[in-house]
Amino acid sequence: MYKLELCFFCLFVLKFLYNNNTRQQTEARDDLHCPWCTLNCRKLYSLLKHLKLCHSRFIFNYVYHPKGARIDVSINECYDGSYAGNPQDIHRQPGFAFSRNGPVKRTPITHILVCRPKRTKASMSEFLESEDGEVEQQRTYSSGHNRLYFHSDTCLPLRPQEMEVDSEDEKDPEWLREKTITQIEEFSDVNEGEKEVMKLWNLHVMKHGFIADNQMNHACMLFVENYGQKIIKKNLCRNFMLHLVSMHDFNLISIMSIDKAVTKLREMQQKLEKGESASPANEEITEEQNGTANGFSEINSKEKALETDGVSGVSKQSKKQKL
Repeated sequence: MYKLELCFFCLFVLKFLYNNNTRQQTEARDDLHCPWCTLNCRKLYSLLKHLKLCHSRFIFNYVYHPKGARIDVSINECYDGSYAGNPQDIHRQPGFAFSRNGPVKRTPITHILVCRPKRTKASMSEFLESEDGEVEQQRTYSSGHNRLYFHSDTCLPLRPQEMEVDSEDEKDPEWLREKTITQIEEFSDVNEGEKEVMKLWNLHVMKHGFIADNQMNHACMLFVENYGQKIIKKNLCRNFMLHLVSMHDFNLISIMSIDKAVTKLREMQQKLEKGESASPANEEITEEQNGTANGFSEINSKEKALETDGVSGVSKQSKKQKL
């Protein structure tokens, strides 16, 4: 704890007190510049206002002096040293401001730019030391707003573009899905069918966040509902059954769950086969309907063909065969 005294009467006196040992250093000045930022305040009242509002690390008390003024300066115990600017600027890389390709969203921060309460008459009494002897502990005007948040999984700072998106609920970001697929492709002791099943299963587990053993039965049924058609079209049914059996070997799912999953997969396969067999028949029906819709032109063309056959001497039976 030390005390600093400033005297403004053509003398600028700095007096430091360390552990009851007094040391004094005097410097003569004939201006009203701020001793920290060299701002020319021109008036004593303006200088006191500047010191109190812009240098919150210290506490300033005005003391009347017959030859000028004296300002007692002491340490502000409530000053926490926290950064009052944009928290993104601390972690931003140098040169980032000149490397943007377009507009970038900024971080909403709180700054007191204009504060216009009821104007009081300027008086030096507001800078006098209180009669109670209590030292004024000046606190920061804005606190608790300029916070920097971090991702819980990567510990990286949250950028302004990500403020409105709750990325903590996103359990399978795009980069993680790509990395998972790339790592599975590097396996050399499994065939292509097993790789495809492993990709689908890992992406399915990451998306829904299955982490407990008692969730595996539900995970298998949901996997069949979501990826059953893809498994059938890629001919991965046997690979999927082997995957279920290996999960049963590790006591993750029961035999009943395997039976339900396989039964549901076969039902989906039968529906797909019926749909494929019904689609050609539907195409034939539509062609017949299109033919009847075009009606008169086809009938006229057939009649003309029959007339030509009659002229050429072709029998009626051959005409019927042609029709």
